[in-house]
Amino acid sequence: MNKTLFIWVTLICAGMGGVLYGYDIGVISGALLFIKQSIALTRSQTEIIVGAVLFGGLIGTLITGSLADRFGRRTMILVACVVFAVGLLFILTAKSFIALLLARLLLGIGVGIIAVAVPLYLSETAPAKLRGRAVTLFQIFLTLGILLAYIVDKAFTGSGDWRSMFAMIYIPTGILFFSMIMLPETPRWLVVHRRLKHAANVIRKIHGESRVEIEIEAIQRCGQRTSSRWHTLFNKQYFPALCLAVFIAVSNQLTGVNIILQYAPTVIQSAGMSSQATTMIATVGIGAVQFVFTLIALSLIDVLGRKFLLCLGTLGLVLCDVYLAYVNHVYPTGYTLAVHSVYGLLAYILFYGLGPGVVVWLVISESLPTKVRGKAISLCLFFNSLAAALLSSVFLSVAHAIGMTATYSLFAFFTFLYFLSAYIFLHETKGQSLEAIQQRLERTALKEAVE
Repeated sequence: MNKTLFIWVTLICAGMGGVLYGYDIGVISGALLFIKQSIALTRSQTEIIVGAVLFGGLIGTLITGSLADRFGRRTMILVACVVFAVGLLFILTAKSFIALLLARLLLGIGVGIIAVAVPLYLSETAPAKLRGRAVTLFQIFLTLGILLAYIVDKAFTGSGDWRSMFAMIYIPTGILFFSMIMLPETPRWLVVHRRLKHAANVIRKIHGESRVEIEIEAIQRCGQRTSSRWHTLFNKQYFPALCLAVFIAVSNQLTGVNIILQYAPTVIQSAGMSSQATTMIATVGIGAVQFVFTLIALSLIDVLGRKFLLCLGTLGLVLCDVYLAYVNHVYPTGYTLAVHSVYGLLAYILFYGLGPGVVVWLVISESLPTKVRGKAISLCLFFNSLAAALLSSVFLSVAHAIGMTATYSLFAFFTFLYFLSAYIFLHETKGQSLEAIQQRLERTALKEAVE
């Protein structure tokens, strides 16, 4: 296998983890319509079942960083596949709320492991010139996974077979598992763990013989330069950048995006759409729009810039939330409100895919100094996952208590704060080298330390 083919086969196979992640997020949206027909669930239990995968993801993200450092990125991806397989077995046999909850928690742990281990694997395996595209590959596969989940949900709508909706996750799980068995561990992990012979073999396949010693030395130097302790994050020179990064990570969830992705059919039906088939077609449309505009955004990142796309996307989300709040205030529950809600949700996911969905983690990464970036991103991911889990676990109760008009208004308010923070505090990094970005961050950190 030649060098280029090996690289892309490796990246695509590992990127399949994104399909697992996205499918697990999206599949519950259609399955919810039918789970309640076979397992009696209260409103609060329904919320818990939806949020459980995100709470499980929280556990997965917390444990994966240190485990991936100890046992390897490849090993943790294989572990995630096993966890997914066990969780699916529980789903297929669940006959009570507790069994379903345990199954969703296990799937969530698998999601959390994937969310950390796969981007690590991709970024550490890809050559420098492909690293950006390799990491964005995960986002593409994630949105593809959501779309596939919606399509499968629609396919089983006629029969109402919600267990089969989940069972289809076995396909990408199997592909990922057997692919990773054949793929090597990342060169960086091998070098750090002094397995230099194995590292040299992998580097030879990726870069060629002439780059082996150069790459090993670069990895060793990088490991020394970027090491830091947790308390370093809270030093005066780094704390402002950390606060901005965490605020952006949490705000990305306060837009309500996971609510839309996980509750879309429920929201559309509650607005007045009586046909389950039509509801699921609209949901597939939402997934398709997100996938297409994610691809469009990826082609525009280095043309229009990260800050521009983030501001455009968040401002568009505010307008969509205002529109959805307005139509829910003006129209009574019925077909007209349902149609307007679908239009609003389609526009909403368009702007999310065009802006925050693609650029948020790139913006966060580029806003953090190298010395603390790894641990700071882990902290951002933790708070992002926590916000997503909490929102998913209370959405139905909040919407029932205050109504959808007020709920969309809250999303609009938080998203507007997100827009303002991005517009005022973020620097545009389009066309800048990583070295130039780091020099600016170091100057800012030094200024903060002096002041």
